[in-house]
Amino acid sequence: ENQDWNKIWEENFTPILVRDCILVRAGFHPTIENIEHEIIIDPKMSFGTGHHATTALMLETILDMKPEFSGKQILDMGCGTGILSIMAAQAGAKEVTGIDIDEWAYENCVENIRANSVETRVTPLLGDIGAIAGRRYDFIAANINRNILLAQLPAYAAALDAGGWLLMSGILEADVAPLSEAARAAGFSVTGHALRDGWARVDAVKN
Repeated sequence: ENQDWNKIWEENFTPILVRDCILVRAGFHPTIENIEHEIIIDPKMSFGTGHHATTALMLETILDMKPEFSGKQILDMGCGTGILSIMAAQAGAKEVTGIDIDEWAYENCVENIRANSVETRVTPLLGDIGAIAGRRYDFIAANINRNILLAQLPAYAAALDAGGWLLMSGILEADVAPLSEAARAAGFSVTGHALRDGWARVDAVKN
């Protein structure tokens, strides 16, 4: 049925506020004065508006680790809209690479990076895990799903120096134990995890 899909989308996409510090809004939403971080996202068909528990969990850990992002090289694997890439850049990262296999996500990520004026520090790439071969990062943020995370753990380990961080989400609470075990087997120390609404985030550091 023909409908005004833009109008329907606008009516159903509400701004969110993470810890009273991060405002995620579309371009047509009003801003909030004196907000510490503002991220403009027009998601179209891409995942990552901050409404899902896993995205919020990842935003929170970047906020918590903000001083450690300063001047660092960041990988946002499975970047979707680019929301985590944008947050990493706002946290002070020197360079952020956002990778996604989906062309819609890549194009949307490009648009959102421009909307947030971080295009000089965030580079979006269309591709899979092979795109990181030979690259080095200080932090890897991967908000994908259990099976892909398990399969890509060796590649993440190879791309991080000792002391590098791996932040993983897109998983259920029941996935924390098996993913943590696999991360340890891949050469990581699991430093903790966070839970929300049945979803989870696992934090690990390269040994």
